[in-house]
Order: sequence, then structure tokens, then C-alpha cells
Amino acid sequence: MRIRIPVLGLALLLAPAAAWAEDATSAGKKVYGDNCVLCHSPTGVPSAPMKKLGVADLSLAKWQASRTDEQIRKIVADGKPDTLMRAFKDELSEEDIDAVVKYVRTLGKSEPTDAAPKKK
Repeated sequence: MRIRIPVLGLALLLAPAAAWAEDATSAGKKVYGDNCVLCHSPTGVPSAPMKKLGVADLSLAKWQASRTDEQIRKIVADGKPDTLMRAFKDELSEEDIDAVVKYVRTLGKSEPTDAAPKKK
């Protein structure tokens, strides 16, 4: 005997989790827009002058893969010494920092958009 969960029932069970994730991403987008776009731009790709100053390209798959959420959280909270990345722990709540980390993860690309196709 199999137990069937109607699709609607499953959707109702998962809806709160999906809504929370969407809310966190929306909140993170606002925090990012208010605090991060000046250096990282809306897309996570810093302008050429900012790149020259060492500002990270948050959209790069390599950058995304090389850092855990906890490492990103620490960078946002504590900043990075000897860089333009300042600490935000005195300005943002832990919830805001968590939300911006979640949003930064949405900026990652699987492949650079300007890369030429690889030949086989």
C-alpha cells in the first residue's frame, strides 16, 4: 500500500519554506542595495576602477566556490584589513548579514558570460 500525498498538499507543506527563502533573498537584496552596490555594483561585478582597487567580483563562480557562507558572513561583519571592505557588524543586524549572504549567493554565475566557447 502506497501513501499518496496530493501535489497540492505537498505544495502547502513546502510553501512556508519557499516563502521564507524568498523573503530572505528580498531582504538581502535591499541590504545589498543599501550597503554594497557602491563597490560591488547591482550585479556583483565591480567597475573597472573598483576592480583595480581590489574589490571582489561576487559574480564569479570561482569566488563563490572558494568561500563558505560563514566566511562571507565574517567578511561582511568584520571587513577585510588593508582593503576597502569595511566592517558592517556595528551597522547591520545578524539577520541582515545572513540575508545579504543569501543574496550574494544569487549573484554567482556558473560560467563567465564573456568567455568564448571552449573548443573540443
